[in-house]
Amino acid sequence: MAKLTWTVKNTTTTTDITYLVRSINLPFGRPSPLSPYSGNSATITLTNYGGTNNLVNIQERIAINVYVDNEPTKQIFYGVITSRIYDDNPGTGVNSTMTIIVNDFMLEAGMANFVNQSLVDVNDQLNEISLALPQFSLDADLTSVDISTGTFDVNVAQRVNEIVSADRGILKWTQNPLDPLEFIYETPRQFKREDEFTIGSTISATQIAYQNLVRVEAASNSLFYTQATVTGSASTVTKSSSALATYGTRTFTVTTAQSNLVSETAEWYANAFSDPYAETLIMSFTDIAQNNLALIELAEFIVTGGQFVEVFYTPPGETEISGYFYPDQMVFNVTPAQTTIDFVMTPLTYYANFILDNVVFGVLDTDRLGVS
Repeated sequence: MAKLTWTVKNTTTTTDITYLVRSINLPFGRPSPLSPYSGNSATITLTNYGGTNNLVNIQERIAINVYVDNEPTKQIFYGVITSRIYDDNPGTGVNSTMTIIVNDFMLEAGMANFVNQSLVDVNDQLNEISLALPQFSLDADLTSVDISTGTFDVNVAQRVNEIVSADRGILKWTQNPLDPLEFIYETPRQFKREDEFTIGSTISATQIAYQNLVRVEAASNSLFYTQATVTGSASTVTKSSSALATYGTRTFTVTTAQSNLVSETAEWYANAFSDPYAETLIMSFTDIAQNNLALIELAEFIVTGGQFVEVFYTPPGETEISGYFYPDQMVFNVTPAQTTIDFVMTPLTYYANFILDNVVFGVLDTDRLGVS
């Protein structure tokens, strides 16, 4: 039977606490491509009897690992304990539990503020931020757009998100055990397709099968706006799409770190997000329902942070549809019996602000030829 096997370790004390784990809720990413990156928290419920609380103290660090069969163990999450919640049972208390909340380091960095922090590089500012902060590290390629410079006192996560919203890339944790605080930012020219497996309605050695599929259109999936207001370092620009006349005003607002091209960014947001019939896919599946080889590739996919994956699905009574989607949010609900995985999948179109002339990975100009 195919299965994801999970382990949990307190890296501060080098104590394996897997034997105490009853369940894990582990989210990654963000709800939609327009949501800010704010970090995530793992929720781990442990059997609490006879001193469990002494094994997991506030501010100690927790690593969550996963493996399939005899494949190497992969570190999938790393964070710091910020809360302990006790559910005490009467009598002997043998069924009591303790739930710990473990913040990743993007969430921790979001609690820090710059104090007169000077940022001077127009294309490499994420690495400047990384060097200035002990809370987390960022590995970033040069941004595709110029970023405004200056001296800042803003929330650290706010500044990171302003850069991402300008450049339209993806921020993800690298799951790098040698540098567990490290996140990586990928620009649009670095986007890649997942070529080891697909997602569809049936299992195979190269396909993960979903057990439940929800398709979400219009307002509920955060992909439908007819007007965008973008505030840059020197100007605020509002642009509307032709859909405004048909559907009325639905305004999206964002602050970016751009020093120029603010008008072009506003125009892209307004037009790219103006289709009320575009679908977000919410897909759920369990590990034990999958082919073992496909599950091994899925584990690798999770650890690398996700890429654009081809999805096949068939609306009731209609023909099969396929397309490339990005798992903006991945949520893992783990018990000893099985792992349930939920993906919130966004169509490639909503990341393809530099993509043209090809239904999958065409490019607008020669400096975006890194897509593979």
